[in-house]
Amino acid sequence: MILKLHKAHLLTGIFCLWALISHATRPTVQPSNLSVNNINCNSVNLNWTDGDGKMRIIVAREGSMPSFTPTDGTAYSPDPTFGQGTEYDAPNKNYIVFNGTGVNFVLVKNLLPGKTYYFAMYEHDNDPTSTLYLTANAPSVSVTTYDASLAFNTIVLDSCQMSNRFTFTNTSTSTIPGVRYYFDFGSNDTTSKTPVTHHFAGAGLVNVYIKLITSYTGCPSSYVRNVRIFQKKIAYIDRTLFKDTQCLENNYYRLETKPIIGQFPLSNQYKWYMGNGDSSTFPKQKYTYKTSGVFKIQLELTIYFNNLITNCKDTLSYDVTVLPSPVGSLSINDTVQCIKHNKFIFNNPDNSLNYFKWYFGDNDSSDLQTVTHRYKSVGTYKAIHIAFANTGCKGRDTVDVVVLPDLNSGFAGLDTFYCASNTIDVLTPNVSGGTFSGYPTNGNDLTPNTVGSHSLTYILKDKYCSDTSTQNFRIAPVPDPYIGRDTAICSALNYNINTSEPGTYLWNTGATSSSISVSNTGTYSVDVTLGKCSASDTMSIVFSKAPKVQLGSDTVLCRGGGLYLNASSPKSTYLWSTGSTDSAIYAFNAGKYKVTVSNPCGQVQDSIFIFQQNEYCDLFMANAFSPGNDWVNNVFIPRGRNITVKLFQIYNRWGELVFETDQDNVGWDGKYQGEYVQEGLYIWKLFYNTANGPYIKKNNAFGQILLIK
Repeated sequence: MILKLHKAHLLTGIFCLWALISHATRPTVQPSNLSVNNINCNSVNLNWTDGDGKMRIIVAREGSMPSFTPTDGTAYSPDPTFGQGTEYDAPNKNYIVFNGTGVNFVLVKNLLPGKTYYFAMYEHDNDPTSTLYLTANAPSVSVTTYDASLAFNTIVLDSCQMSNRFTFTNTSTSTIPGVRYYFDFGSNDTTSKTPVTHHFAGAGLVNVYIKLITSYTGCPSSYVRNVRIFQKKIAYIDRTLFKDTQCLENNYYRLETKPIIGQFPLSNQYKWYMGNGDSSTFPKQKYTYKTSGVFKIQLELTIYFNNLITNCKDTLSYDVTVLPSPVGSLSINDTVQCIKHNKFIFNNPDNSLNYFKWYFGDNDSSDLQTVTHRYKSVGTYKAIHIAFANTGCKGRDTVDVVVLPDLNSGFAGLDTFYCASNTIDVLTPNVSGGTFSGYPTNGNDLTPNTVGSHSLTYILKDKYCSDTSTQNFRIAPVPDPYIGRDTAICSALNYNINTSEPGTYLWNTGATSSSISVSNTGTYSVDVTLGKCSASDTMSIVFSKAPKVQLGSDTVLCRGGGLYLNASSPKSTYLWSTGSTDSAIYAFNAGKYKVTVSNPCGQVQDSIFIFQQNEYCDLFMANAFSPGNDWVNNVFIPRGRNITVKLFQIYNRWGELVFETDQDNVGWDGKYQGEYVQEGLYIWKLFYNTANGPYIKKNNAFGQILLIK
C-alpha cells in the first residue's frame, strides 16, 4: 500500500513538471499604445496593442494609480462596469475591468462625471492552472470624464402677480465640448439667452430649469429652482360706515378693510394715511380730525411672507371733508391781565356764523360777535363760547382767562434829605426781584454822596404785570472846615485860629465868630453848620520853649551797677548815641552817653562819661570765719544790697562740694555731713540777681574763705 502511494505521487509530480515546462511561459512584452477615446460623462473607451502574452488584464482605480498588482497563479474575473466587480486591496478600490484576448478595446462604464480614473495593463500567459503575469513596465493611462455643473442666479426685480419681473443668469460650468444651455420656464417657453428677464403670467411657486444640450452620455441634463410670485390682494374701504362730509365738532370716521385672500397663506400689513401727517397700522380705525379741511384717506396693503416683506402692495384713497368749527377761530387779546385796567376783548371773526353767545364765567354774558369785558375781581375764569354756522355746524369752545393782583413796587428806607456822605443807606422793597433806577445803587444799597435833587424809582417787571414806584430826595453839601495842623508856639504872644468855610460857627471856647485868638496850650475845635449839615475840625496848640536837658556829672559805677539817665522835656523827641529814641535809658557799661533833644522851639544836646570799677559795690563777702560756739563770726553767709541768692556753693581743695543752698540768708556753719571740717582755705561760688531800675540783672561771683578753729 505504501509503495503504491509513492508511485502515484511520483507520477503526478512528473506530470506537473512536464506541464510546467511545456505550457507555463511568462510573457516578455507588455501591451503598448494604451490610450483613451470616446470620453463621456460616465464612460470611456480604452484601446491598446497586444504584447506577446496570450491574454491581458486591466486594473482601474479612481483618483490615483492602482495600488494592486496581479499575483502569479491567480485568475481574475473582469467587469467593465466600474465598481461592480471584486474590489482588490480594500479599501483602496481597485477593480479588474478587463481580462481577455481577441479584442484590443474595452468600454468602461459606471464612471462618475468630472472624476479622474487611472488604468494599468498587464500581459499574462492565460495558463488555466498557473497564470504567469508580466508586471514590470506595465503601461498606464489616466482620463478625466466630462462634467457639467448646472446653475443660475435669480434677481427678483418684482415678485408681485401683476408686475413681476425676474432676471435669470446662467452660471453653469462644463468640460463637455460643444455644450449648449437653455432656460425652460414651462408651457413651451424656453430661451438660450443669458441673462434673460422674464415675466410670469400666474401666481404661486413656478419651477425654472436650466438645461444642457449635448450628445455625450451620462451628463447632468437639468437644474431647477423655483421662484415665488405673490398673488394680488385687493385693498377695500367700507365707505358705508361714515359720512364723507362732517363737522369738525364731534367728527368720527370708522375705517375698515376687507382684503381678498389669494392662494398663498400670506400675512398683511395695513397702513392708513389720514392726509394730515397721521398714520396707523391697525386694520380697523376710528379716527377724529382735529382741524378742518379736505383730507385724502389712503390705505396701503403690503403683503408679507414668513414675516418678510414682498414689496407687493395695493393702495386705495378716498377724500373726506371736515367742515370748520364755528368756534375754532375765536381770539382773545390777552388771556392773562392784571386787575388794574384789565380789558379782555373776545372775538369770533368767522362771518359765516349766524349765532353767537359768550359766557364770561362771572355771571355775565353777551350775544355779540365781538365783545369787551372787564373783570372786577382777581381770579381764574372759564369763558365759554357757543356759535352756529350757515353750514349747519355748531360748536362750543372754552378758554381760561386769568386776572392777577397788581404788584406793589413801594419801598422803604429812603430819606427825603441827606447830608452828603459815604454812609450806606439800605433800601427795603415791599417785593423783591425788582431794580432801582434814577440814582446809582449797589443792589439795595444807596450811598448819598452826590449833591443835588434826585429821584429813585423801583421797577418790578412781570410777564403779565409791571409796576413802578418813585421817591424824591435831596443831598446837601457838608461843610469842610479846616483850622490847621497841630502846632507849637515858641513865644508868649497870642495865636489866631480861623476858618474860611461858609456857615455858622461854634468854638469849644463858646465863640461864634469865624476866628479866635488863643494864648494857652490846649485843644481847640470849631463846628461849622451850613443849612442842616455840619462838620468840625480840631487842632492842638502848645505854647513852648526850647528844650532843656541835664544828664549830670561824669560818674563811676561799681561792678554790676547801672545808672538811670533821664532827658525828658515837654513835646520833644530824643536820639541817644545808643540808638534809643526813649526819653530815658539805663547805662550799665562804661563809655560816653550822648542825647539830642528836639522840639518845635529848638534842639539841645548833653553827654556824660561813665567809668566802671572791678569791685562789686552791692556784694560784701568775708575772707575768714571761725565756726564754733563762740557766737562771733561763726557762719559764712553772703551779704549785699538788694541781692537775691539763686545758688551758693562751697568746695574743698580737692574740688568736693561740701555745702550748697539756693535760699537767701542761709550760710555755711563749717560742717560737712554733720562734722566740722578741717582748717584751711575753701572756694565759694555765688549766683545771684540784683535790681537795676526796671530790670533784673543776673550776676555770679567766686572767691576764697579761710576757716579758722
